Formats: sequence, structure tokens, C-alpha cells
Amino acid sequence: MTRAILILLLSTLSAFAGDAAWPGVKFSEIRAYAWPDDKSTEAVILDGMALKEGCINPDGAVLTPEQTTALIAAVTGKHPDYPVAACHIPHNAFVFYDAGKKPVAFVEICFGCSNHRITADGSAENLDLVAIAKIFDAHKLPMGEYRDLVAFKKHFDDLQKMAKEAANDK
Repeated sequence: MTRAILILLLSTLSAFAGDAAWPGVKFSEIRAYAWPDDKSTEAVILDGMALKEGCINPDGAVLTPEQTTALIAAVTGKHPDYPVAACHIPHNAFVFYDAGKKPVAFVEICFGCSNHRITADGSAENLDLVAIAKIFDAHKLPMGEYRDLVAFKKHFDDLQKMAKEAANDK
């Protein structure tokens, strides 16, 4: 029984880790990171994919296979438009690591600006920010000024409502 579970686990890991078209590099795990709300932050992933100092969870929160699938779906494909600010003040990131624990790709997110920075080609123009926020919320990590999914979702719904109203006024 233990052997069957191990084989199932390994096949699940290889299904999401090695051959996905996106991010275009082999990875064995993804970790979620969060930084305190600091309005002067310009990047949390630095040259060489190093983490900016001051990370709330410096070891990162390992994504489950289901969260990995949700993240890849959230950063690829077509998602509804939403307002994006010209700024980028990120407080959250996902880092993809290879089997040797070397970072090979990342997704950096600013939930306040609805902006992002991604290393891999082929990502969506608009990300599914609510799906991404659910992953951070599941790991009990804040999203900049938003302490949890409920707070971010209210902000995001308000943004979408304002954008619709602005479009109707044209």
C-alpha cells in the first residue's frame, strides 16, 4: 500500500513539475513568499532570482499539486480584463525551483496595483488575481495591505465595478 501511494505521488509530481508547457522550464516545486506592506518596494525578486530581504516566510510555503495547477491556470490563458495601475509595488511572489533547489522561474505580484512581473514567456496578459490570492490565503500569507482573501476580493470587486461604470459613461 505504501509503495502504491509513493508511485501515485511521484507520478502526480512529474505531471505538474516536469512537462508543463508553461513556464517552459523543468521545476520540482513552487514556493509562495510574502513581504510586509512597504510602499517603497520595487521588486521582491532580485537579480539571479534572489529574494529581497525581509520576507515574512523566508523558507516559502510549498504549493500542493492542486495549488500548482491553479497557479499555472491563473497565469496562463485568457482572463477578464481589470484595471491595472502604472505602478508596481509587489509584496508577493511564487518561485519555481528545480530538483537542485535552484530558482528557475518566478511570478511577482502587486495586489494593490493589480500588476505583475513574470520571467517565463507565454503568460496571460491579465492574471486571475483572485485565484492567486486564494493560494496565498490558504497559506495564511497577506497580500500587501490585504490581510486575507476577503479583504483582497472586496478591493478587486470594487475595481471591476468602477471599471464597468467608467466604460458605461463613455
